Amino acid sequence: MNITRNNIDDLNAIISIELKKEDYLPKVEKALNTAKNNAVIKGFRKGHVPAGVIKKMYGNSILLDELNKSVSEALNKHIEEAKLNMLGRPLPKPNESAQIDINNPADFTFEYEVGLAPEVKVTAVDKKTKVAKNVITIDDKTLDEELEKLAQRYGNVTNPEEVKEGKESVIEKAELNQELFDKVYGPGIVTTIEEFREKVRKELQDFADKSAANKFKDDIYLTLMEKTDVKFPDTFLKKFIKASNENPIDEEQIEKEYPQFEKGLKWNLITSTIAKDNAIKVEFEDVKNFSKEQLRAQFMMYGGGITDEMIETFNDNMMAKEDHVKKSYDGALEQKLFTFIESQINVEEKSATFDEFFNKKEDK
Repeated sequence: MNITRNNIDDLNAIISIELKKEDYLPKVEKALNTAKNNAVIKGFRKGHVPAGVIKKMYGNSILLDELNKSVSEALNKHIEEAKLNMLGRPLPKPNESAQIDINNPADFTFEYEVGLAPEVKVTAVDKKTKVAKNVITIDDKTLDEELEKLAQRYGNVTNPEEVKEGKESVIEKAELNQELFDKVYGPGIVTTIEEFREKVRKELQDFADKSAANKFKDDIYLTLMEKTDVKFPDTFLKKFIKASNENPIDEEQIEKEYPQFEKGLKWNLITSTIAKDNAIKVEFEDVKNFSKEQLRAQFMMYGGGITDEMIETFNDNMMAKEDHVKKSYDGALEQKLFTFIESQINVEEKSATFDEFFNKKEDK
């Protein structure tokens, strides 16, 4: 067996695997013998089927199977030993001249196209990089407007019969009293106008803080994507997308979807480079804690009413699910990465009212 790699350029290579008859025939003979001993064919006792019958019935499929196994093992070994950093997986090149014939074994050459990951240098994670971070205040005007919306939302329809006939409803706004407090937050949770105002203000502040944090992350993402140059083996990757798709996909659709695919791949390479260069690692406790906080936030969206002990139990159950653990790992890593990036860049805090921030976002 002979394995060679021809680097076409920095991002593309061809791996060739030459298999001689002596490389695979012993394995084929062993597989044929195993099939002979296990075959159940009408007219023959188990284990007494003539070798010629087995060879005629199963020979070519066994030969093909053993060839695939040998090539796969050789390919994986080469990739591991050469420490190839690939994108996607190797794609076999068509070989129409290869004839699979158990009665006429031959030498074979298999070729694979390989897309190589580019070397990525992230230079924008330093104090020269400036990213604005909004600090939003909830002023009385914003609060009063939100209270007005609540009074309207929980008000009474004064023309129900006309609404049934298709006419627009007329709402009599609710008064800021205990009845409204109970409708919004539940019986007895809030008992004064002052408490009601502060609770609404806090909800607005939490929403604004989360929105500002998401925009800050988006701006970091856009900044690093813009300031980091990455080249890809585009032709190979488009072939990979086509080969990996479960359903048939035409060239037009690939061209349409490729830019988004490329963006995701570029961001993955940027973040993995930052993590590697700065020894950013995620431990199991990080994953578990991230999962727990996500679950806590979800319960709070539905009104809370759950104890820490209940969250711990539910989290333990969720951590037994592979998909959930992977999502939580990715989330915990992203959290650590953005915390690190924020500590390294020049963050310019900008004060903004609720209206200023959201109106600007809507204008974009």
